[in-house]
Amino acid sequence: MTVRTRYTPKPTRRHARRDDSRRAVILTVTFVAAIAVALSLVAGVFVVDYYQNHGAPVASVNGEAISKDAIRDRAALNASLNKRLVQDYGTLSRQGKITPDEYSAISATPLSNEYGTISAAAQSISGASGTPTALALQQLALDATLRQYASKHGITVGDQQVKDQIQADGTLPEMRHVMIIGVVPNPTPPANSPTAQDQQDALTKAQGYLNEVKSGTKKWADVATEAASGETKDYGLTTKDHLSLDPDLVDAIFSLAKPNDVTTILKGQNGAYRFATVTSIVAPYVDTNWERSMSGDYQGYARAEAVQKAVKGSIEKQYIDTPTVQRHVQEIVIFPGYSQPGNGDEVKLSMIVFAPNHDTTNATSVPTTDAAWTEAKSRADAAVATLRADPSKFATMAADSAVNDDAFFRTIAGSIPWIPADVFNTQTASGQSGLGLTSVAPAVFKADLTPNTILDPIQETSFGYVVVKFEGRRPAPDQRIADVQLALATGADFATVARQNSELADEATNGGDAGWFGRYALEKVQEDAVFSTPVGGVSQMVNSGGVWYVYKVIDEQTRLPDATTAASLRLSLFQVWLVQLQSNTNVWTDQAGLTALSPASPTP
Repeated sequence: MTVRTRYTPKPTRRHARRDDSRRAVILTVTFVAAIAVALSLVAGVFVVDYYQNHGAPVASVNGEAISKDAIRDRAALNASLNKRLVQDYGTLSRQGKITPDEYSAISATPLSNEYGTISAAAQSISGASGTPTALALQQLALDATLRQYASKHGITVGDQQVKDQIQADGTLPEMRHVMIIGVVPNPTPPANSPTAQDQQDALTKAQGYLNEVKSGTKKWADVATEAASGETKDYGLTTKDHLSLDPDLVDAIFSLAKPNDVTTILKGQNGAYRFATVTSIVAPYVDTNWERSMSGDYQGYARAEAVQKAVKGSIEKQYIDTPTVQRHVQEIVIFPGYSQPGNGDEVKLSMIVFAPNHDTTNATSVPTTDAAWTEAKSRADAAVATLRADPSKFATMAADSAVNDDAFFRTIAGSIPWIPADVFNTQTASGQSGLGLTSVAPAVFKADLTPNTILDPIQETSFGYVVVKFEGRRPAPDQRIADVQLALATGADFATVARQNSELADEATNGGDAGWFGRYALEKVQEDAVFSTPVGGVSQMVNSGGVWYVYKVIDEQTRLPDATTAASLRLSLFQVWLVQLQSNTNVWTDQAGLTALSPASPTP
């Protein structure tokens, strides 16, 4: 048998080329796939990074997310609003319609001075402060809350309402430079609240001031200095909506026909007698480029404003313009003064400071042997002699810069609120800053001092010689609260207790009659006290804003508020309602994420 060797053909060029092509295709596909995977990874990283820096929620309102970009957009829009408002005020200044001082005042903080672009509710409810992004988040959270409420209750806003809102945003309403002189009825110690005679005396004094202004015998500035108190104030340039005063006084101010006209005397809800004048009237100004100058989602912003107005109108219609269940109540009000319950007896006084070289800020650096101290003592002795002859001159002298060397006390005619001994220290027991009048404290807390006593000059080395008019002493707030509770618990007549203890002037005079209250007319804790108490019963004493209240419910009716009450409610009801709405809203905030959005403070 013949064995043959099997013939193996040699690879041809064609086969080699085919194998090379196959390898090239495989390599190309593999390379493309690798690139695709890499690109996918890069894209994924980009998407995740973009989402984390832009779309990731920083907060949510009832599950509705608020993204980082939404906050940045609103912050940018607020900056645009700020800038444009300053430009508009600058236009008015260049046109001579507002003074340089008025321009400086209103352009310093335009977001708080302008005419509604920044929601007042956003500021008051969430404490709009801090960084621009924090403010933006607070606004967006409020917008979401109101938008959700409107949707739930069938409140809609159309395109025309948005256009009207934009027109309103771009219009500076009439502004007036407002100045007010007021006289507060002071109780005759040891009484806590002014008597009918105290109120009549205050009205007579206010009428005297008004007569001096209207007759031209004294300039407004001179009368304002003489009447210096917390009720005498220069409000600067302001709009009607931003003037936080009693509605009848605001209406009177914006009804004055021309600058330097003066209103009549009007009694405020706090018992003060006030009259006002305006030194300038600035007509409305329309910014025709307003909308075009805005950045960000201004249309959405304007719509949110329109929604807020629509909701506000709905709430006011429901609780002011429609009969509701209201309760007629008497109340007793206890104010804590400059202290908290338990901090000891309180004193009321007025003071004038006579400093060495007329400078309280550098008194400490002047040796007590220096002649400047002798001169200050001489002036203080002369003032004591004058005041003991006529104590009624105290307020005028205390408000006079030629007499009183302390700039702060001079602005309030030297009148100091009820305070405990602790507040006379440089620092109080709670760590707060005190008056730093440690030598005055033992003098005014001496036993058996009688009201209107003018004390001998008291040397405070950090200020100067202090001349004090002692006006009264009363028990600590906790003791006064306990006295009221004990009297009511043992069957005392509520009206009698109110006359003896309540610290609201009118209500103390009329036995604590506070009138009629419906829902959202009071803060929540007060409202709960009123509406949870049976008719004829007395509520528990409650604390609201540091002030103590106790109510007796006289009657309940379904009724409309009277005209005066309705006008007052339009200033406050929506805000009170909104606070309660916000308290029932589920808001989540990524505080770390919000902080990261805020730009770092520049290095000095």
